[in-house]
Amino acid sequence: MKKMLIFVLIYVVGGISGMVVQYRTSGATDRARIAALEDDLKSRNDKLDRCTDALINGLHVNVPQTAVPSTTTAPR
Repeated sequence: MKKMLIFVLIYVVGGISGMVVQYRTSGATDRARIAALEDDLKSRNDKLDRCTDALINGLHVNVPQTAVPSTTTAPR
């Protein structure tokens, strides 16, 4: 009877430890971390896009505004 109880105890402990190992190695934490990094990357890309647009359009604080010459001419 004592031997059977030890086997049952080992079986239960092994099952619990197996579930813990499966959870830890299933990648749940890695997926959560990747999602957080993707959100951070998306926000940085948005900021970069806004800065690039501002530089292209000449709206940056350090860039002086210049008049853009008109490409149309007056009728003759």
